[in-house]
Parts: sequence; structure tokens; C-alpha cells
Amino acid sequence: MVASLAPLCLILLSLSQRTTATTLNETCTNIVGFVPYGFCMITLRSNPHSMHANTTTLAFISLNLAIINATTTKAKIDTLLNNVREPELKNGLQACNIIYGNAITDLRSSSDFLLSTKFETAKALASAASTAGNECGDALRPAKMASVPRRKLLRKENGDFGLLTLLFLGIINNLL
Repeated sequence: MVASLAPLCLILLSLSQRTTATTLNETCTNIVGFVPYGFCMITLRSNPHSMHANTTTLAFISLNLAIINATTTKAKIDTLLNNVREPELKNGLQACNIIYGNAITDLRSSSDFLLSTKFETAKALASAASTAGNECGDALRPAKMASVPRRKLLRKENGDFGLLTLLFLGIINNLL
């Protein structure tokens, strides 16, 4: 009896692997309205579990990447705050610190709701957090900060965060 089940197990295993292998490709194809296909593939492939992940797992992977990015950006802001003397720049960085702190809280809460399959609430929290990069950029643009390096301060981090949150929002839309 066991020997007769072996071919069936092999067929089911191959179907399962084909389904999970195509899930990443299909997911990235489905969310091109949120982020470019190449960004989606490269970003999700940075986690080895993505190759065998279903859509829910891909949502967790993308959300985790956004949380890591926000946490790293906040740590960079903390370091910059310790070294800045100019009041306009300090005010902008303090605002960014608060903005990213709130975004991290929202994304962690989003993860809890994703775990409990409350996808609408997870999406709403991530959507609220997704504006952090733009808000931080706005906080760093006062007229008195005229030098080019300051205007570019945190530009990459803010942009990356925006893309990572959009990646998650695109994936979670597939779960709704």
C-alpha cells in the first residue's frame, strides 16, 4: 500500500512546488500597479523563503523588509541627531524621528493583524505608515536648508521605505 502511494505523493509534491514557485512570479506580475516587477522580484528573492512561499508568506516577507528598513532609517536619524547643531536641520530630523517611530508601530501592528487574517486592518495600518518617507522628506525641506547635501539627506532611505510599503500593499491587495 505504501509503495502505491509514492507516485501520488510525488505528483502532489511536484504540483505544490510548481504552485509555490509560480506564486512569486504571479504575485509580482499582479502588483505592477504598485511597484515595478523587477523591484518586486529582486526584493522578495532577497529572502530565501520567498521561492516556496504562498501569497500570505510573501506579504509577511515584504512587511518584515519594510519594518527593517524603517528601523534602520530611524537608527540613522538618531545618529544624525546626535551630530547636528543647526536648529532647522535638528527640527527636521526630530520630526523624521517621530514619523518613523510611528511608522514602525503601525507596521508592527499591521503584522499582528496580518497574522490574524484581518487583512483590511493590516492594509489600513500599512497605508498610514507608507507616507512616512514623504513626510520626513517634507520635514527636511525648510527654506533655510539650502545646501544640496541636506536636501538629499535621507532621500534614498525615504524612497526605499515608500517602495517597500507599496510592495506590501500590493501583495495584501491580492489577499483581500
